[in-house]
Amino acid sequence: MKRTFLVLILLFLSCKKVEASNTIIGSVVKIETSDTEVNSKEIKTKTSITKASLYKGTLNGTTKITLYINEQKHPCGGNRTIINAMYKYDNQKKWILLDVTTDLEKNNYCMVENGLTGVLLLGKHENTFSGNWISSNSKKQFKVELENQLLDIKFAKDHTIIEQLDDILFDELLYAKNDC
Repeated sequence: MKRTFLVLILLFLSCKKVEASNTIIGSVVKIETSDTEVNSKEIKTKTSITKASLYKGTLNGTTKITLYINEQKHPCGGNRTIINAMYKYDNQKKWILLDVTTDLEKNNYCMVENGLTGVLLLGKHENTFSGNWISSNSKKQFKVELENQLLDIKFAKDHTIIEQLDDILFDELLYAKNDC
């Protein structure tokens, strides 16, 4: 996680002039609510916005899966974002790191499993993702349906779920992938 922050800081410094007033002014949590439920978390600082979303659904109509997406504004500004994602089969503990490429205007996502064992080609429609999982040899193809997982309102006070998922994503998966 330290390396990720260091890389982001270096990218930010190379893109913009840093001023003393550009320090983080604390975390303000913006929560989108629907009655007593929460569907994503945004942490706003003076320099970036992070949005975390959790989706649950099925692969091939029967295999339950969970997808976690962490989206951050790019340090160089503009409409670009940095998207990190991982997913897992609900009957297994191991998360699979995904390399994400997206066309945000068309809401299309290509998520390649680390190690190129499969690809998720998904389209986003409001609070759902749908598309296909394709094996690396393209001999297997399964339908994927995912829906935004609405979390209990206590999430607004207790961010441990997102913190745990971020720890897995950044400290375990991304660190292991980028470690020499």
